[in-house]
Amino acid sequence: MAIHTLENGRLKVVINEMGGVIDLFTYGDEHPFDILRPRIHDGTNFAGNSSLFPMLPMVNRIRDNQFDWQGLRVVLPINESVDSHFFLHGNGWLTQWQCQANTECEHTVLKLAMASNIEGVCHYEAEQTYKLEEDRLTITLCLTNIDDEVFPFGMGFHPFFHCLPDTLIKFSAQGIWLEDVHYLPTDFMEHIPDVFNFGQGKTIPTVWINNGYYLAEDGVNIILKHPNRVAVVVTSPCRYLQVYKPTGYSDFLCLEPQSQSVNSHKTLYLDDSSNSLSILAPHHSMHIVMTIKVHEW
Repeated sequence: MAIHTLENGRLKVVINEMGGVIDLFTYGDEHPFDILRPRIHDGTNFAGNSSLFPMLPMVNRIRDNQFDWQGLRVVLPINESVDSHFFLHGNGWLTQWQCQANTECEHTVLKLAMASNIEGVCHYEAEQTYKLEEDRLTITLCLTNIDDEVFPFGMGFHPFFHCLPDTLIKFSAQGIWLEDVHYLPTDFMEHIPDVFNFGQGKTIPTVWINNGYYLAEDGVNIILKHPNRVAVVVTSPCRYLQVYKPTGYSDFLCLEPQSQSVNSHKTLYLDDSSNSLSILAPHHSMHIVMTIKVHEW
């Protein structure tokens, strides 16, 4: 595996070509503070133990692990070592990426690329660009359909934001999808239950969270305020946000900007305007962006 480090004196990012993931993102020089949960070292290079991984060519799970598209039943592959029931988070996070030619800003910009041919499903190539500026990290993820057929694609980022016991989180949403016993969304609700409503800002509850949020037109705008006076602002044009944390106190919170709502491949029979997937013709592309800005308050 190849590891790359970007740093500018205030921020440091360690990027791993296996999975195209981040292994470390810290703020500060003398006493670095983890912006994202550092990679969990367990003797493997599993992307799920990283700080952030990309989701493509679709996000999360699809009910029954299959969907109908243009008169055909598309059955998704399963990697038993990851999930025995679902094509979880796609395959971009499980694929070897390759570093592209260095730019003149080689210490603050990195570009990775990969290609994947999923038999009977789709054929695509993707590119990630990591750009470190004075107070922020911007990640751009681009996907191109290189198959001969049109296909519905989706992408997302899966970061594990480091949290302290009294960390405050604030973001607004227009509605929510709760989850069923299969970790798949229930019906959309405009009313957000108080325990899952972060519109006024609050500490992170101890309950299990695995919900999808529909956001306003300006997309993701999240503020994390840590008790050590470090603030993290997460922005993205994406209007779909998946939020995850395990039960009890957790030192991380997953805030996942996505181009699509979870399980939207199951609603492809609806009018295109009501579906969040990106229907790409051959050689057409889509992209998403996320920026993580760090400052003190």
